[in-house]
Amino acid sequence: MSYKTYAAPKSLSRRSFLQGTAAAGAALALPSAALAQTEGQLLIWLPGGSDLFCQIHTGLLEGFSATANLGPATTVCGLGQDTEFTQALIGSITAGSPPDISMLWDSPVSLGAQGAFMPLDDMMKGSKIPLETWPAGLLSSCQFKGVTYGLPVTAGVYAMWYNEELFEAKGIPSDRASFPKTWVEMRKLSKEFTVWDDDDLKSAGFMPNRIPETMAIWSALNGGMLFDEANLKYMLDSEQNVEMMNFFLEWLDEEYKGDVNLIDRSGNFREGYPDGATGVGPAFREGRQAGLMSGSWLMGDIYADPVPTFTRWNQAPNPIGPSGAAHVSGTWPNWFVIPVGSKNPQAAFDYLSYLAVEGSVSWYQQIPDVPTNSQVAVKPPQSLIDNRGEAFARDLTAFLAEQAAIVTPMWNSPVQSFGNDQMARAMEKIFTHAQPVAEALAEAQAAAQAELDRVLAG
Repeated sequence: MSYKTYAAPKSLSRRSFLQGTAAAGAALALPSAALAQTEGQLLIWLPGGSDLFCQIHTGLLEGFSATANLGPATTVCGLGQDTEFTQALIGSITAGSPPDISMLWDSPVSLGAQGAFMPLDDMMKGSKIPLETWPAGLLSSCQFKGVTYGLPVTAGVYAMWYNEELFEAKGIPSDRASFPKTWVEMRKLSKEFTVWDDDDLKSAGFMPNRIPETMAIWSALNGGMLFDEANLKYMLDSEQNVEMMNFFLEWLDEEYKGDVNLIDRSGNFREGYPDGATGVGPAFREGRQAGLMSGSWLMGDIYADPVPTFTRWNQAPNPIGPSGAAHVSGTWPNWFVIPVGSKNPQAAFDYLSYLAVEGSVSWYQQIPDVPTNSQVAVKPPQSLIDNRGEAFARDLTAFLAEQAAIVTPMWNSPVQSFGNDQMARAMEKIFTHAQPVAEALAEAQAAAQAELDRVLAG
């Protein structure tokens, strides 16, 4: 799948969901096929993606339906990646005409806990994809109070990407084993690559994290968490998270003149993709940035326009923070759910079982979203072999499987998007020196916990 642009859907209380939101869905001009769900004919909704992404899923569903002797299967792809898709899905469920299966690019926990999606635990018992075949940290993004509301069939796995050629030009070892093991080591190495021309950042090493969706990974690397699922409590202002943000702020001040606006005016140092608003190319691909944290989906896009100015890149484990004890990874999954009201729930689950094992192999070969079920023997994608050779492709595929096995629990709050928004606001205040770290995180903590308590009480 191509890079996922984050858009936070509105939080919905149980009451507002049950009182009906059909109008929200009905207001959208959906294709007639999207509403044509009948018994014996599977219907799947996909929020969006490239033409290749839609073709892959259309072919997988049609092939499964033919093998399973089901009626004609329909894939509706491109209904929207943000709140419109969520509202359309809620509306279809409330109206009693949902798809049999829906893909999500936001955690199923929130709507699942509010009764929108079918619990899958009973169907998983005795199936070919029982609970124990999923990494616990990854499956937790689909679970609330011990109930499983979806499956993370594939996922973009996060790791540190780095430019081997830049390392070697400075006489720095470029093998994975030599990559910095701690934040302190990475921060020290970063200075080797950072060059300013007055207030213009010409090149950079690594950056303090400014992406709220990955902050759960950085928190876990420092021995903390953003959300305590067991106790239904946010932990945004914990000691570990205050330490984390102070580390990032000191790094920003020391190496990057304490000014995120200067960084952003100098170029796109935040992502491995062109800036959608300005069209500015990614500094990493342009050879002006030594490395960054990114998801494995970049493997499928890195050779697209703009083509990298270098040939050899690699990935390494995420480094450990001052209070951390172990390397962890994280994911942005491709979640699949069976909406309440599906006319073909068992066939839908059978398809998800197929997709999680056999289908995900074909998916990964064409778009490098990593299969997450432990039974899948993943082969390297051909595009990676063509560009970097079979030995590198096999090594990196094995590395990503190792990282998928150590993902930290994330995406597991019933108010996930709201919590992400609060963290993003706190980060903006911190990185612009508008508010002290502890104060900004305390405000975010209070807001996130209050919203969580409100939704749970509803």
